[in-house]
Amino acid sequence: MEKIIKLGNKEVKMRKPLVRDVRAICDIANDFEREIAMIANLTGISIDEIDNLELGDLAILQGALKELITKK
Repeated sequence: MEKIIKLGNKEVKMRKPLVRDVRAICDIANDFEREIAMIANLTGISIDEIDNLELGDLAILQGALKELITKK
């Protein structure tokens, strides 16, 4: 399953996280950095690109991640 997220005039696809995605980020101590790494893994957006997003766009991605994790 994946979710299409609209960020301004750009569409981003985020896939549902797998166990391997969690294992890939489990060594990152900081919660915020871990979430950024997870979003990068699931969307294919580089961490540098995420660093340059407006906070509102990051909040949209964070909400989509939460939805994909909790949705059955």
